[in-house]
Amino acid sequence: MSEKEAPTSENEETQATATATATPGKMHKRVRPAIHMDAMAFGMGCCCLQVTFQAQDIGESRFIYDQLAVMAPIMMALTASTPFLRGRIADTDCRWGIISECVDDRTPTERGCTTDDNQTAQPELAGKGQRRLYKPRYDSISTYICQGRTPELYGRKSSGGMSNRVLNMYNDLPVPIDEETFRLLRDSGVDPALSQHIAHLFVRDPLVIFDGAVTEVDDDTQTEHFESIQSTNWQSVRFKPPPPPLINPDGTEDTS
Repeated sequence: MSEKEAPTSENEETQATATATATPGKMHKRVRPAIHMDAMAFGMGCCCLQVTFQAQDIGESRFIYDQLAVMAPIMMALTASTPFLRGRIADTDCRWGIISECVDDRTPTERGCTTDDNQTAQPELAGKGQRRLYKPRYDSISTYICQGRTPELYGRKSSGGMSNRVLNMYNDLPVPIDEETFRLLRDSGVDPALSQHIAHLFVRDPLVIFDGAVTEVDDDTQTEHFESIQSTNWQSVRFKPPPPPLINPDGTEDTS
């Protein structure tokens, strides 16, 4: 986090246009009204309702994901009720933009503000901090993941060849992906639509890393490294694979 720009609010940036010579009690002509919020807590401190649906299988889960992605902005509009921020009235009613901006840690190049790669390259970051990211990590979904209720979703074969292509009829937004992650998933037999979704998560770095949970984590039996990425990609809908089963010392699955 420290390697990237500190999260800022768009309101904070517009406030920077004010001049120090403004006359007390009078609005200087260059001053733009703003609500100054310079901490992550102003966004993540907002309350919300999170609903988790347990599907019967991966096919139903992906189908529900796409349906909820359409409903989510409608529900947000119906429940918009935050016209006041820090005791001031704003020109918005919804908290989404505030939360989104408070965790926007993209570099200037990732935001598309500059193309000077020599000055912004940071090898320790995902994509070296240079890959164009069109959204903050807290935003709406970028791609649907259900290919329609095709046999492939249920582990059955089909002559339609659906398992090797992504239906982009409605996927009309740019979806940057981590190419290495995408190739790994495809080589492991994951279909293109789901591979694209997961690889899209890995264009960002994890925000939180816990001591004792880095090299100590066994990726063959645990998913903590994946969850560190997944849990800090806040989208309007989240596809949540189940955790791996607990294995007893004798090699049997713990069903208790």
